[in-house]
Amino acid sequence: MRTLSLFLFILLACRISYGQSEKERQQIVTEILTITDKYNKTWETVNMLKVAEFHSDNSFRYYRNMELSVGNNEEFRKIYPQILKGTKSFKLQIANPVVQVLSPDAALIGFTAVAELITHDNKVLDIGTGAYTYVWKKIDGQWKVVHIHESAK
Repeated sequence: MRTLSLFLFILLACRISYGQSEKERQQIVTEILTITDKYNKTWETVNMLKVAEFHSDNSFRYYRNMELSVGNNEEFRKIYPQILKGTKSFKLQIANPVVQVLSPDAALIGFTAVAELITHDNKVLDIGTGAYTYVWKKIDGQWKVVHIHESAK
């Protein structure tokens, strides 16, 4: 019983230290779902400079299929326009998004998605199904992606 009381006290203290009520947590969940949707829709435009605006300039990393694709946002801005230069559109159909609020300024979202790429000559390429995780951090009042992990089947 004493252990349970201590556990409840610590749990309550952690919640108070974050200053996060259930309403505030739900607000963050809504913000992350909304910003993730905007981010994924920006990928559809294949404008990688616009996509890069969602990333943290100081601490961005992107892992694809168990390898570091880019180690910072500057690399992303240089490399990804080249990677997608023959692409007209890139679409993700996401399913089962789950948001975990880590603090008032940090959250992550994980989801599965089917990726489809359309080339400039209108060929549709099924990239396959994958699992995605984005880690979002609030920097200067704006949510920014600091980490992406993508694993495709």
